[in-house]
Amino acid sequence: ARLCGFPGKLGMDGSAVHAAILAGRLDAVRRYCETDVMNTCLVYQRFRLMRGELTAGEYAKEVSLARERIAAINAPHWLEFIAAWDANATGR
Repeated sequence: ARLCGFPGKLGMDGSAVHAAILAGRLDAVRRYCETDVMNTCLVYQRFRLMRGELTAGEYAKEVSLARERIAAINAPHWLEFIAAWDANATGR
């Protein structure tokens, strides 16, 4: 995801999920899963672009729509996701 300019993993990775569940940190697991799925969706759109299933314009529209929708949620983990996306896109 990061190589494509997207945020990538935030906070934890899959290896930490079991321990987080055992510790009762279900909200943290939910946030991790939500952002992980969004990264997967964005990478899949890039894959579709590379396969020729989407034009550059269609790809840009899909990515823009995803960004608009998650920004509109205004939850802390999505704000962190957008900030990481911006930082990764500019190489910071």
